[in-house]
Amino acid sequence: MIALQLLLSLGLLTCVASDIRRRVIEHWLIAVMTVLAGSATYWAQLPVGNALVQAGLVLMVGFILFWLGVCGAGDVKLLAAISLAVSEQWWPWMLLLTAVLGGIVALGLLLASGLGKPEWRAMGVPYALAIAPSGGLAIWLTLLSAT
Repeated sequence: MIALQLLLSLGLLTCVASDIRRRVIEHWLIAVMTVLAGSATYWAQLPVGNALVQAGLVLMVGFILFWLGVCGAGDVKLLAAISLAVSEQWWPWMLLLTAVLGGIVALGLLLASGLGKPEWRAMGVPYALAIAPSGGLAIWLTLLSAT
């Protein structure tokens, strides 16, 4: 379990670094996170149907938000992958925390652009910076409650 948590954490940190640096989360990173999240689902003995419904809901709503230009496709796919490994107990809290942290990140970019870094705002919001801590915490709580 500890190895899986470390791998998930490393994957999330890699996603954050990629999103901050280039505002892109590579497809291979999403694939790795999906496999790791699926492994966590299996290890925690979560109901697979619930995990798939959660991930599907994230993809459906996320596609609409992407289509409206609100968020990036990589962010949606990362959140969907993480949703696979989060129990239904922690999933709503993860989404709420992600939204709050995303607002803080966006506000920080607005402040930075007002302080002489307008190119930061023009690049978009690195939303993995909000997804990773909330998703990591929710996965950790899910795995902890499974033991």
